[in-house]
Parts: sequence; C-alpha cells; structure tokens
Amino acid sequence: MTRPTLDVTFGPEDAARVPDCLLEGVAVLASLLGQEVLEDVGEKVQIRRQGGFCGLDVWLFLWLYFSSGLTCGLRKFWKVLGPVSRLVGPVMGRKKLPSPASVSRALDSVEHELLRPRASWLLAGVAGIDELLRHPVVQSYDANGEGWHVFDVDPTVTTLRHRALPSGEDLPAPRRRSEQTGAPGYSGRKRGDIQFRRVTTQHAGSGAWVHAHLAAGNGDGVVDLERALDAIAETVDRVEHTRSRVLVRMDGEYGNVPWFTACRERKLPFITRLNRPALYEDPDVLAHLRAAIWRPVPDSRSGPQRAATDLGVLTVLPGKKTRRPDGTTYEPVTVRVVAAIFPKSGAAKRGRTIDGWQVELFAVDLPADAWPAADAMSAYFGRAGEENRFAQEDREFGLDRIISYHLPGQELATLVGLSVWNLRLVRGFQLERPPEVRPVQQLRRNEVDERVPQAWPRDPVLQHTLEGLDWNSLLQHKPGWRWDTEASEIHCADGRPMTLTSVRPGEHASGRTGIIFRRPTGGCDDCTERTDCFHSNRPGAAKHAQFAVPTALAADLRERLVRVRTAGPSRIAPVDTLPGKRAVLHSLFLPASARQAFGSVSLRATVHIQVELPDDKPVLRLVARDDADRQRRRCTRADNMARFALPDGAKVLIQVQAAPVYQRLWGDTGQTKTAVGDSS
Repeated sequence: MTRPTLDVTFGPEDAARVPDCLLEGVAVLASLLGQEVLEDVGEKVQIRRQGGFCGLDVWLFLWLYFSSGLTCGLRKFWKVLGPVSRLVGPVMGRKKLPSPASVSRALDSVEHELLRPRASWLLAGVAGIDELLRHPVVQSYDANGEGWHVFDVDPTVTTLRHRALPSGEDLPAPRRRSEQTGAPGYSGRKRGDIQFRRVTTQHAGSGAWVHAHLAAGNGDGVVDLERALDAIAETVDRVEHTRSRVLVRMDGEYGNVPWFTACRERKLPFITRLNRPALYEDPDVLAHLRAAIWRPVPDSRSGPQRAATDLGVLTVLPGKKTRRPDGTTYEPVTVRVVAAIFPKSGAAKRGRTIDGWQVELFAVDLPADAWPAADAMSAYFGRAGEENRFAQEDREFGLDRIISYHLPGQELATLVGLSVWNLRLVRGFQLERPPEVRPVQQLRRNEVDERVPQAWPRDPVLQHTLEGLDWNSLLQHKPGWRWDTEASEIHCADGRPMTLTSVRPGEHASGRTGIIFRRPTGGCDDCTERTDCFHSNRPGAAKHAQFAVPTALAADLRERLVRVRTAGPSRIAPVDTLPGKRAVLHSLFLPASARQAFGSVSLRATVHIQVELPDDKPVLRLVARDDADRQRRRCTRADNMARFALPDGAKVLIQVQAAPVYQRLWGDTGQTKTAVGDSS
C-alpha cells in the first residue's frame, strides 16, 4: 500500500495580504473612489464634532463591516480590520480607518436634521439603483399591459431588554445607555422594555431599498408614512415614471383615513386592509357579499385558495378624534373596496369569520380595469415575500444589532447596511444584465369560484346572538331536535335546518317573548317525519317552531331583522368597469440571484496592498502648528476631512490575483493596479 507524502513549508506572515472577508468591500470602495462617489459621501455625510474622524471615515468603516459577512460586533471585527487598517485606508484615500471606539463616539454626534435629507441618496446614489429601476424586468404589468412600480412599506420593531440596575447612596447615579435609543410601546410578539421602530420601503420588483428611518417607541404615526411616501415619490420622479402607475402596498395599520390621505396628497395609488370592523356586520355590505360574483385569486398554491370580488366604492369617514399633525381635521376619503374570502373554521386572525368563511376587506386605490379584484388581491398578498427579504437581511447584515445607542447613529448604520445590499444587487444585475425586453403577458381567463354557496353569508349578528341561547333547555320538549354549534342553526328531528324569520310583537309570558323559526316553502314535503311533526296537508306547507326567550334578547333580534330587511339606499356605489384583456404579470426579476451572482465574483481572489507614504514633518509637542491650533478652535468639516486624508505623494500598489471578471469590479480608480489572471 502506497502512502502519500506531505510537505509543509512555513514562511513569514504576508502582511500585505488583505483578509478574504474584506475583499468585496475594498474592491467596491476602490471602484467608488474612481467614480467620485466617495467624494460625494464625504460631502453629504456630515457629523458636527470638535475633531476626530469625519463622516466619510465612519461610513467607510461601516461599509467594510457590513460587506464582510461577519456576524460579530464591531470590536471583534476590528481584530480583522485593525491590522490592515493602514493598508486598506489608503485605497480609499485615507491614512487609516477609525477604531470601534472612534466610530462609536462619532455615531453619538450624528444628527437627524443633517442625515435624513441625504438618506435617499445614500441608498440610491451610492449603489446607482436608477439603472436597475428603469429596466422593464423589475416592473409589474396590469391587465391593460401598462408597467407599474410596486413598493412595500413595512415597519419592523427592535426591542431592548433592561437588566437590573442597582441604586444606592454608595453607587453612582443610575444611567442606561439605551435612554436615547427607544421608548416603551406596543412590541407585538417581541418582548422588551423599550423599543425603536424601523420604517423601511422597498421596491418590490427589484428588491432595492429606497427609504429607511428609525423612531423611538411606536414611531411618529402618519409622519412616518409621509417620510416613506416622499421617498417613493422622489424615486419615481427621478426615474421619470408617472406616479399614477405606482402601487404602494401597506399593512393593516395603515388602513385608516390619515394614511389614505397621505397617499392621495402625493398622488400615489395604494392598497391596504380597510380598518373598519363595523363593516363586517353592516347589512349593506352583507347584501353585496351575497350578490357578488367571486373569482379565484391567483396565488402560489401554498396557502388557502382565496376568492375576491369588488364590493364597490365607499366613502370612509375619519374618526371623531382623528386630527392631522397640525391639529386640523381630515376630509372623508372615497375608496374602492375589495373583499377576499376563503373557508375558515374558528376565529380569524385578520378580518372576520362569517358563516364558515374568513372575510377580509381592502381599500384598493387602483383602477378596476387595470387591477381587477382578484389580481389586486394577488398583488397585495405578494407582499409576503418581503418577510423573506427581512430574513435575508437579518442573516447577511443583522441590522437589528445595536451599533449605536444614539438613535440617529443607529439610523446611519442602518442606511449603510441597506446601501451595501443595494450595491450588491446592482452589481449582480450589471454582471448578467437581462435583455431590455418587456415580458409577454397571457390573455385573461374569467373564471368563477363555484365553492361559495348561494345565499352566503347569513347575518353574523343574528347568528352570534342565537349562539348565546340555552338550546338544551329550549329544545328539551322536542325530541331529536338539536342546535348545530358548527353551523349555528337549529336542526329538526329529520336533520333539516330552520331559519329565524320573525319575533312576536308581545310577550309570551312575563319577561319572555316568542321567536319563530321556519323551513322554506316546500322544505318539508319529502320529510319522513312530517306526519309526526305537524298535521297540515296543504302542499308546500312548512314547519314553524316557536321558542320563548328573554324579552330583551328578543327585542335585539327584532331590531336586527328589521334592519336587515329594510332595504334603504346603498352607500356602496357599484364598480361596472370591465377588466383588461391581459392577465396581470408581476415582476419576474430575481434579486437574491443577482446578489449571489455578485458575491461569487470574489471567490478565489487574492489582494495585496503596499503603501508608500512621504516622510512626515516632525510634530513639535511644545509648538502649535498655527493660530487655530494654539487657540484650540473647533474643526470645520473640511479640517476633519483633511486630518486623515492621504497626503500628496503617497503611492498605493495593489496586486490582484483573480478571475478576469474581477477586474470589472475594481473599475478605473486612477491608482496603480496589477490585474493578474486566474491563479489556477
């Protein structure tokens, strides 16, 4: 048996080699330097402070951190970056990069009023997402063949738990680092003492983030949405796309008049759940549900098969105490209402379970010919894919991690992380750019969902009231009769259901009033129990049954029957528009595949950096450099930028060993580069 030989040769440490986890970040930042993007970052990311590292330095550190793929904190990351800080920094025109402590101090000085006006540029301008957004593959196409940009607005909550903080006369005054990070609020399924809310906006077709900001506690209400909508409006205006063909998808918390108004004021069509619980018991709505033609909702066939219909156009009134941020009142908003249903037993998590079906109502501010009811629902439930992208973002960047306990500083870190996501997306798109061709749409199939029973739904108020009666006592003298708890109806001895038809005008006995149930005309003709049940020989005769119930409850039933049967003018205007001829087509672009295509470029690459700096002039400890140094003046932004800028005469030599496609990633940086072919 032959044995292989193993030769191991040790040599000195290669101090010029860049760690693999930093390769992507270094290459991207070098290419951005050649495109003058870093100069723009230095101008736009402003942190006002006495001295120290400037906003550009902090941004560079965070970019390398988020692009490294490491799941550790800043301190452990510094163990990787620190030894090569004076090699990596010069690639970006800086002498060195800040340490985690320096980054933390700088983030404590970030201000919202300086950061937020630049937030959209940090997400869009650095990555150059407009090229991607203008491509036809990232749009959705309506029933008329028109292209739409779809955006998702979906806040998330990050909670913080407070550990015990002892206090006493012999201890320093208690102070928590998270005092400025969050505030108490509703955290949903997450547990914590305080929280902050991250409002993010994503272009659904491309997967690009176009907005993000943080707010303490439950946020700033409608102001949070207005910031997100302003970013959407800015984005579509920038790519020269009409606002009338923009779809903003929002969760149910935005299902009231203030949020509808915010979208209307910016001329941005929207779809969201309608937060009007009383409508599920409204006789007018129930009548429209009974008369509706239901069509199946296109879906992935992985969940309940929904059906949808247009209820009509309804005017939604603001709440009596609802006010704008400036204290003025809101006007009513008229919206198109779409209903979606699917079979359901038990209570509904959303909407209402009515007569065996879960019913959900949606405000759909879209033209009915372009977005028929079923397609509008398919578009809305497609927003569930954003949850997958949140999970991807958590795995790749961990943006729930606390980078700074100063909320504006945490917001800056969030923007940097999301901009790394955007750049990966755009670079992957550029590597394998799809053809500039609109996808082909199929013709529409006008199917009808036959599952919905006739005369559905029965009145939920009557059903709920009847369920509360003591049917064991009421039916004790009717052998074989029973109350079906699942169907919420009386069954006679032959198992035939009976319906409440009327309530006696007067009391049957003191405190008791009769309520009458009846079978339909002819409903007892073929009954085998007929002769024992009643003695009428009249053809078509139907069984009546009377039960004495408390008078107060009988009065409620009488009032509801009158309300249901008194058909007044409907508040819901019909939608008579015919749908377009095409089947709605959602974007077929694969954002995750684009980011993976970019990520694979750095595999097997090796980068070496050598830096030659001119001799520094000796610094005299006892002599000031100038009057400003002598007087300890505060540094301007230009002073802080220049403090760690690479001096004139510096030379940076970068040697790259990688596949030829890797050279495209570096671009033309204006620096000395040696591009070597694949090392294999």
